[in-house]
Amino acid sequence: MTTIMTTRRAVLAGMGGLGALALAGRIARAAAPSAVNVGFFTETKPTMIAKGEGWFDDAVKAKITWTEMGSGAEINTAITAGSCDIGLATGSVATAAAIAQGLPLQLIGMVDNIGPGEELVVRASAGLKTPADFKGKKLATPFGSTSHFRLLGFLKTNDLTQRDVTVLDMKPAAIDAAWSRGEIDGAYVWSPAKAKLLASGGELYKTWDVLEKAGYVIADLIVVRTGFVQSYPDAVSAFLGAYGKALDMYRQKPDEAAAIVAKQAGVSASVAAADLKEYDFISLKDQLTPRWLGAPGQPGKFAETLKSTADFLVAQKSIKSAPALDAFQKATRTEFLAKASA
Repeated sequence: MTTIMTTRRAVLAGMGGLGALALAGRIARAAAPSAVNVGFFTETKPTMIAKGEGWFDDAVKAKITWTEMGSGAEINTAITAGSCDIGLATGSVATAAAIAQGLPLQLIGMVDNIGPGEELVVRASAGLKTPADFKGKKLATPFGSTSHFRLLGFLKTNDLTQRDVTVLDMKPAAIDAAWSRGEIDGAYVWSPAKAKLLASGGELYKTWDVLEKAGYVIADLIVVRTGFVQSYPDAVSAFLGAYGKALDMYRQKPDEAAAIVAKQAGVSASVAAADLKEYDFISLKDQLTPRWLGAPGQPGKFAETLKSTADFLVAQKSIKSAPALDAFQKATRTEFLAKASA
C-alpha cells in the first residue's frame, strides 16, 4: 500500500491574508479547469459513449487527457500523486480502501451495480465443475479490483485458500495474452477481456449470485481528487451530467449506443449489446435514493457496503484498519449528482 504524506499550508496571518485566501478560493471555483486528467477502463459500458462522443470534454469545457488504468488501485495511486483528477468507473473495493486509508478523494457518483458483469471464466477443457476442482489451478485477476474481491470471496466461501489455488495479478490485456498461451486455467475479470476468453475456449463458472447474497456486493463508481472538486465543483457536476446523457442514450437508442460502445471497446456490436445487458446501470436520480448514495446530507446504504468491504480488506490484511461508517458517509458527496440530475 502507498504511504501518504500529507502537507499543510501555512496559515495566513491577519484578516487581510484570510480575505485574500477566500477571494482566491472563489476565483478558483468560478474558473473552468485548463485541463482534466481522467483515469478510465476500456469497458462495454455507457461511459464509453460519453468518452467516444466527446461529451465529457464538452461538459467540463477543457481538454481531457485519458489514461487507461489496470485497476482501481492504480487510480488511487494516481489520484494521490495528483496525476489523476477523476477516476471513471473505479471499483467499490478500491474506493473502500482509499477512504479507509484517508486518501484525497471523494465519491461523487455510481456507474453500476456490477452483478454478473464480472464473473469467473474457466477453460472449458480444464473440467472445473466443483470448487474442489480448482485446487492446483492458476487463476488471474487484476489485484485491487472488484474482480479480485469477488475471487477472494469465492475462495473463502468454498473453504479454499491461496495455498490451494495460485492467484496471479494481471491486467485485462495480460489475462487475454496469458489465456491464449495456455498459462492460466481461469480468470475473474470484466469485458471486453471476459468476452474474449469466452470466445476462445472459455465458459462461465457462475459465482456472482451466491457471492452477492453473501455480502460481496461490487459496484463501479466515479471518484474525484479532493483538490479538484474543491476548485472546480461546476466541472464535476457537468461531468456527471455528461454521463447521465450517455445513460439516457443507451436506454432510448440501445442499438446505436451498443455500436458506439463496440467501437470504443474493440468488440462487435453484438458482444457490446450483450455485455451492456449484464449490468445494472443506475440513473443519476436513483443514485440519490436511500438504497444507494443518498441525497445531500442524507447518507444512503451504499456507505455500509463500503464499510463492510473495508472490513473484509482488513481481515485479508490488504489494509491495516477500517474507520467507522461515518468516514465513508462523509467521503460520499452527492450535491454534484443533485445538480447534474436537476
